[in-house]
Amino acid sequence: MNSTTELKTSHGSRMIVGIIGGHLKNTTPEAIQLAELAGKYLAERGITIASCGEDGIMEAACKGAKDNNGTTIAITKGNKKTEVNKYCDYVIPTSLDLAFMNVLAWSSDGVLAFDGRFGTTCEIGLLLDIGKPIVLLGKHELINTDKINSKNCLYLPEYSEENIIQAIDFITKKVCC
Repeated sequence: MNSTTELKTSHGSRMIVGIIGGHLKNTTPEAIQLAELAGKYLAERGITIASCGEDGIMEAACKGAKDNNGTTIAITKGNKKTEVNKYCDYVIPTSLDLAFMNVLAWSSDGVLAFDGRFGTTCEIGLLLDIGKPIVLLGKHELINTDKINSKNCLYLPEYSEENIIQAIDFITKKVCC
């Protein structure tokens, strides 16, 4: 996964991958560890991370990216630039509350979705509806994954390093080709 080449989208801009998932109170140490690994692998490919900039999955992915010289963007629910984790390079306050999800969805070229609760489920529904490439990592117990029929969606129920690599490959192939 070590690549010094920055991946770009088909229209020439630097690729942005959104990271969504649970907060610290509703995720697992295993998911946190793999989110950090995903951040690392995305940074190694020159891919920017976008998230809401909060704790849990989002903070872990941002940390993984920053520890590997990556770039991170926080698109926030509120209007204060200070309400994000310490690994965010750019903060875009939307003051939109839950509607921030629209900004995150449309700003991302693809999304890695770790297990979460209702907010994550809403974001997944929006991403599926607009057809953005998305990979569901983990169980996603609030979603009937058998009913998802989209060529832009991949479901990987097990957390593993191999699945993180497969998820990133899926997104990059959908965006770059």
